Amino acid sequence: MPEEGTPEYVELESNPDKAFPKTITVIEILSRHSTDEVYLGQRDISEWTSDQEPLQEFEEFGNKLVKIEENILAMNKDPKLKNHDGELITILSIDGGGVRGIIPGTILAFLESELQRLDGDENARLADYFDYIAGTSTGGLITALLATPNAKNRPLMEAKDINDFYFEECPLIFPPKQMQHKQMERLGWGWIESIKEWIEHVWNQYGKPAYVTIESFIEFVEKTAFRPRYDGDRLHRKINEMLGDKQLHETLTNVIIPTFDMKLVHPVVFSSSKAKRDETKDARLSDVCIGTSAAPYYLPPHYFEMVTLKGTNTRKYNLVDGGVAANNPTLLAVCEATKDMCGNENSPSWKNIDYSKFLVLSLGTGSSKRDSQIEVGDGKHWGFFQWFWGLNSRQLLLDVLLTATDDMVDIYMSIFFKGSALQDNYLRIQTDELKYDDAKMDNSEKENMEKLLKTGQDLLQKPVTAINLETGSYERLEGKSTNAEELKKFAKRLSDERKRRLGLPVTTQA
Repeated sequence: MPEEGTPEYVELESNPDKAFPKTITVIEILSRHSTDEVYLGQRDISEWTSDQEPLQEFEEFGNKLVKIEENILAMNKDPKLKNHDGELITILSIDGGGVRGIIPGTILAFLESELQRLDGDENARLADYFDYIAGTSTGGLITALLATPNAKNRPLMEAKDINDFYFEECPLIFPPKQMQHKQMERLGWGWIESIKEWIEHVWNQYGKPAYVTIESFIEFVEKTAFRPRYDGDRLHRKINEMLGDKQLHETLTNVIIPTFDMKLVHPVVFSSSKAKRDETKDARLSDVCIGTSAAPYYLPPHYFEMVTLKGTNTRKYNLVDGGVAANNPTLLAVCEATKDMCGNENSPSWKNIDYSKFLVLSLGTGSSKRDSQIEVGDGKHWGFFQWFWGLNSRQLLLDVLLTATDDMVDIYMSIFFKGSALQDNYLRIQTDELKYDDAKMDNSEKENMEKLLKTGQDLLQKPVTAINLETGSYERLEGKSTNAEELKKFAKRLSDERKRRLGLPVTTQA
């Protein structure tokens, strides 16, 4: 721009139409690269103006461009940062199930050790190989532990340490019965005192001999009708201690963790990719994990708010367990990965998705379907009590809802990948042979956790199964070997894919 007091400035004031083309010429000169291809703002001469303010601005702008270039070059050289230039999109999905997370924990430890063996790298981690890790409830917590960076920017936990975490923490998160009475006293729910009098009156008239004392009856009613079975304090403290203030955008690979918002009566899916696009969805991983683990009846719902940096927008969350919407998050993970690939749902690329590029590992936490002894009879007496404390004190409603969503997703995925070209791209590892007491999500007795550990170890040696669409039972899949052998093949494909992305030679032998 011409300087004030010069003939050019007078011309600009009196006849801007004539002066404007000359201004364009000046702008073009400033933006022209020199022979060594320096960036705009990195002029090798400073005589184009004597005004210090634009000179300083251009210098700062140039410095920022240099920094951006350095960051891009560093990221391009970083083998830990993945892109989709390879042949596959790799997805790991982990079901919800409370203490039963020990079962997929065992499978994941085996898979990570196999990847380390294949690549000759004891520091290799699952997050290095999967583009997406999805988890619900206890699976969401495992997801966070596998993908959250530590101080060295490596995963917070190795897969082999997951089960140690469960054995140490589950008895404190879900205290055995003898510890629950002290927990109840500590809560100090004084507002229920007036209800106790009514309960005592009911007891005197209708109390059942099964409850030995009035105190035990009152305790039972308080515990089951007026508050969660567990206060969640230990779980919340531990999650906050481990994950700190890490946010979704910071994960080492893309994570997908479903929850359910009670106020919206709608599923809320948290993911790394969404967090990078929307500040109000870039929640702390600790809040997300507490929310997805807030199993109805067992643990309290979780509330938190997200405020944008400028303070112009606030999002409030009222969350319960993601298992309400997607206890098996495999299909959700495929959908989210597809969205990331194609962008806008109206994009033409949606019509040309190549699902043969998807490589999916789905891990269940076990179920007790084969141990079911329920018959509804004429159904006329199926009320509140039968659904929540029916046969042998089973929480039937939760069992039905969670198992139904697990199986429906598995049915959809099995049909989707059934074609011969895609069948090897989907591996589901699940068992339906648990005993009911062993399958309780809060059974933290040491004996039971050891049973779950053995179940996971035995499952590796059992043949690959698929769900029977008619009976719902898991049956041996023809043409497949054991889960361990199939996992080895799966690990080889993961290893080869990573090598392709890093420009390393791919070997033909495992």
